[in-house]
Amino acid sequence: MVIRDFLRWIGTAPASARADATNALARAWLHSRLDPIDRDAAEAAMTFLLDDPAPVVRAALADALGASSRAPRHIILALANDLPAIASLVLMRSPLFLDTELVDFAAAGDVEIQAAIALRPQVSAAVSGAIAEVGAVDACLELLANPGAAICRGSFERLVERFKEDSRLRCAMMQRPGVPLAVKQKLVADLSETLAMMPFVRSGIRSGKVENVVGEARDKVTVALAGEAEDHEIPGLVEHLRLSAQLTPTLLLRTVCSGNIRLFECALASLTGMPRTRVAVLLDSAQVTSLRALFAKAELPRSTHSAFVAAVETYRVMRMRGDRLYGHEFTRRMIREVLARYHGAAGQDDLDQLRGLLHRLEGEAAREAARHFVHGALTAA
Repeated sequence: MVIRDFLRWIGTAPASARADATNALARAWLHSRLDPIDRDAAEAAMTFLLDDPAPVVRAALADALGASSRAPRHIILALANDLPAIASLVLMRSPLFLDTELVDFAAAGDVEIQAAIALRPQVSAAVSGAIAEVGAVDACLELLANPGAAICRGSFERLVERFKEDSRLRCAMMQRPGVPLAVKQKLVADLSETLAMMPFVRSGIRSGKVENVVGEARDKVTVALAGEAEDHEIPGLVEHLRLSAQLTPTLLLRTVCSGNIRLFECALASLTGMPRTRVAVLLDSAQVTSLRALFAKAELPRSTHSAFVAAVETYRVMRMRGDRLYGHEFTRRMIREVLARYHGAAGQDDLDQLRGLLHRLEGEAAREAARHFVHGALTAA
């Protein structure tokens, strides 16, 4: 009887009052102890309210039922096909949807629908994959910001392919935990290529030097990424670098001079096909003949061998005397000792080919150390 009175009343009540009553009815259906007859009548009334001409009424229904696992499924599905603002209330929260349904809604919906799905408390890898494939960039940003979203490597790679030129997505990818290191490095490499083609970059750097400058910047970020990575991530990064022809002598020299010996070991293991443990033994021994054979097997240019021998021997000496093997000061000391130790080696093996890089690395380390010192001094003051 109460439900009949309610249905008669909503025929003349204003929209705001209908919305409040609808919300109360839905919450009573969810949480009150109704007898079977009243419960069925209330469900029929809610179904009837799906056709209410006022969006605020349907939104009130979606707000009340959206997060419940006990909500009538046919009502939730109907609301999900309503206006985006209403559909979002259930698509963002309802546990009743199947993954296949969410994938379909993401494929057919606008950015508001896609973003609502991306913001669900838990998003499966399949649904994340659909959003990565067809979602608007704003929806993909919501997905990346959601710690409850399971995103597989293929989806991360697809996001890079689609939106690598969007600075917001690049930042979100770099900041999200769990993004494969190889994917982050690809973002860096793609950005480097884009920068190299920009007119203001090409006009500000002498002809023929753009690729070198941009390449060194890419290598610098790559080594920094590797330095912050877990050990199990390094082989995947190295494989990506090898397949994309980025395991260059300049990258490897920067790696060892920065103290990232695990990346250096893994790179040489990949280039030579030798076990990483064997490479580690050879580097630790620092025997010149063995090192030159190792670098030759890795197909590094012979003219670079002296530089690498110098770097490996210097690293070993610094480690044995207990020096700190990381940081800007380490890099400065490392490069100074390499250059001093092999000052006369140019005539033997063309060390001059990489001497310029070593000096640039030394300059970078000096500037970073100065920035760190000034920041510390200002903070202390």
